[in-house]
Amino acid sequence: MFILVKLVFALLSVYLVYRTLTGRCNKYLAFVIVAIWLRFLLSAFHQITYTPLVAGFSINALSSIGIAGCGLLLLPRSVLSLRSLALLYAFFASIVISGALNGNIIGLINVLVKWCFFLSLAGAMVMAIRKVGKDEVLRKMLVAFFLPVSLQIMSILLGEAKATEADGSTSYIGGYNHEAAFSMIMASFILVVGLLSPGQIKYRAALFMLGCVLLVLANYRTSVLAILPMAAIFAYTTLEARIASRYKPVFLITAFFGMALLFLLLSYSMQDRFADVFVFLTSLDDLIKAPMYYSEAEKDIFSARVYIWSQYIYVFSEGPWINQVIGWGPESWNGRFPKYAHNTYVSFLFEYGLLGLTLFLLTVGRFLWHSLRIKNRRFALMLFASMVGFLIMCFATMPLWNIEGLILYAILIGNTIAPVRLLQGNQYHAPAFISKLVR
Repeated sequence: MFILVKLVFALLSVYLVYRTLTGRCNKYLAFVIVAIWLRFLLSAFHQITYTPLVAGFSINALSSIGIAGCGLLLLPRSVLSLRSLALLYAFFASIVISGALNGNIIGLINVLVKWCFFLSLAGAMVMAIRKVGKDEVLRKMLVAFFLPVSLQIMSILLGEAKATEADGSTSYIGGYNHEAAFSMIMASFILVVGLLSPGQIKYRAALFMLGCVLLVLANYRTSVLAILPMAAIFAYTTLEARIASRYKPVFLITAFFGMALLFLLLSYSMQDRFADVFVFLTSLDDLIKAPMYYSEAEKDIFSARVYIWSQYIYVFSEGPWINQVIGWGPESWNGRFPKYAHNTYVSFLFEYGLLGLTLFLLTVGRFLWHSLRIKNRRFALMLFASMVGFLIMCFATMPLWNIEGLILYAILIGNTIAPVRLLQGNQYHAPAFISKLVR
């Protein structure tokens, strides 16, 4: 029954995307919209698109390869050679070194295709933003989210729910395959709405709140925790803009205590879902040990995440020094452990070693610093809070392992490195070589 709902809204999304692309839409923005929309469309019909079709590749995998290739061909060399991406390329080099020295070629190819997808999407966003401005880009990008948002709303209305894999609780994810990937789609929707300047779309605050409610109903704890910093900054900046200057110090203090109280109320209302998170935070010292010393009760804490992390860290610590430096290779967890690490940092430590993890941390640190250099302080604060939230998400899941998470990060990084210098309002001033490229 719900498949008919999917088909109706999929056809409607095709029409809306077509109308958007035939409007005032440059080729870079068109690529961004189509790339994101196509991924969400294919994932909605996962019963078909996840099945291996050609040489072991599914329709989803083939589309990701095609998008990555087309995007890299579309982008000018000057964007791919931006100095802001230098540390990211160094991280890519550590992946290649780890894969090559460990002979893990298939895993290396899989990982590089995903990162090429990210690079093509982030680069296209940079070009699109520098041509027409971030608000024009973000406003038109919203059409790509019509399908997943509509399907989740319909799944709530029709009672189409999924039991989560961890504890069997109810998740409304619009008929998509997994609550983790779908929650990243909703987080991306919230991010796009939140980064828009006030007044750029009608009902901006209402759409932001809708996204937050839908994310909670997707019922994936890690994403809910990750969106809290951005939600707090969004609420603060929205209300602060309406307060007279002489009252702002009082408002700042009131907002701080108000948000703390709201967090406590939310924690209490969702204590069943977040109980073991608090157990983990309050028992961290007792949980730092080899996996064989975990009791049966301790193995279940945080949906067994802590126990999984200990398995990876124990094998890493007992391994040869060369593997501790460069890791065991991309996707080397497969066949060694029953489950993936559920932690980006632990996974990178095991797969790419101390070299890869260090370069990754330097890369994300560079992007965090870059976001704070943007002269539009409200936009900079929103970006910074969003990236902090993304790093929180990486602590208990692996958004950079799937395409939906890479889309989320591409939106963040594209908006971070696109503003070279801000003039009045939200207009960007690009250097001469960029202006020539996008004329």
